Amino acid sequence: MKITVLTENTKLKNSDLIAEHGISLFIEKNGYKILFDTGGPQESAIKNASRLGIDLRKVDAVIISHGHDDHTGGLLKFFQINDKAPVYLKKEALGSYYSKRPEGEKYIGIDSEIPEKHMERLHFVDETAEIAQDVFLVPNIKKDFPISCSNHVLFKEINGKLVMDNFKHELFMVIENDKDLTVLTGCGHSGTKNIVNTAKEVFPDKKIGTVIGGFHLQAGARTFEVAKKEEIEEIAEWLKLEATGQIYTGHCTGERGFNIMKPILSDKLKSIYTGMEITL
Repeated sequence: MKITVLTENTKLKNSDLIAEHGISLFIEKNGYKILFDTGGPQESAIKNASRLGIDLRKVDAVIISHGHDDHTGGLLKFFQINDKAPVYLKKEALGSYYSKRPEGEKYIGIDSEIPEKHMERLHFVDETAEIAQDVFLVPNIKKDFPISCSNHVLFKEINGKLVMDNFKHELFMVIENDKDLTVLTGCGHSGTKNIVNTAKEVFPDKKIGTVIGGFHLQAGARTFEVAKKEEIEEIAEWLKLEATGQIYTGHCTGERGFNIMKPILSDKLKSIYTGMEITL
């Protein structure tokens, strides 16, 4: 299995790729091609795919981890390129989502054109589903552990009022290998520990191998909305015991979160960047 990071918040110094707040992963597994999230509204994922020689016309499926625009921003452009791949997401991902900032509220939900013009491409997932051989989507995340306090600036609109987001619009992906599982998260709003723990319960006969994605240890690019140091350390200690393989993280994990986790996880923890290739 090969995973290419089409876009992420960071890139190598001399790279001509576009880094943007968001994430998008291109995954090739047994000839099946998956786009896991589509990056932010600058459409960096789509532009970078072309620069990396990746033909998005051949994508077999798109996975939307949750309904925020830093994960769905390239979807309209993708539809112009690929006219066949189904898009899997939770129906709640079409809700109206906002971030509360010092300068005011900002809409961060899916572009309204997507359901208005492309509803036939959307496939809603409400229970664990195998979309290809050994590729699973898990939409129901059990919240046995607290979620990050950095989520407190995120809201959803219900009947014209903003209420705290409960992240029912979030799902994660699991790829089953011979010996273990690869778990992929978008932002991990529901809590990295909750996501990994849910994967363990859904696949009780498999160990957790590799974990890839954002862990939401800070809100957006702002470092003043961050998870507590003790919380981050606890997540790192927990992952050290639960995951047998590498942990690749970036995006909303943030530099601060990564640096707090690194001494605990050591070589087990890797930082992702735009253009990175991961072979498993």
